[in-house]
Amino acid sequence: MPNLAILALRYLLWIVALRLLYIGLANATGLPNTLATTVILAAAPAADIGMQAVRRATRPLLFADWAQIWGLLLAIYLAINVIMPAMLVPEFRQALSQFEPVRLMVTVSTATAAMLALFLWIGRRTARPPR
Repeated sequence: MPNLAILALRYLLWIVALRLLYIGLANATGLPNTLATTVILAAAPAADIGMQAVRRATRPLLFADWAQIWGLLLAIYLAINVIMPAMLVPEFRQALSQFEPVRLMVTVSTATAAMLALFLWIGRRTARPPR
């Protein structure tokens, strides 16, 4: 099993950097900043994480290992996009007392979870294990 702390840090750096770059690009060029974009920007780095996991593994990774990596990535995503805003932004916390914002957040988080699994699989399929 690869070192999960390294994979977590790598994913965290990826999602923060991609999000900041896209915000700047969207402001400069007028690109749409939609929820689908948020899902893709959060899930695309999982392909790199999947490749790194295969390359750094000392043995073939089992389904349970992949589930652990997926859960780690999902926990990081939820911490950055749900938990931290709920703790730091009173308006976000107040919006969570209504049904529609919660439904939207659950829908986006579920889509992100599915896309994380897809991109992890893509990364696993494209990586070559060390010889």
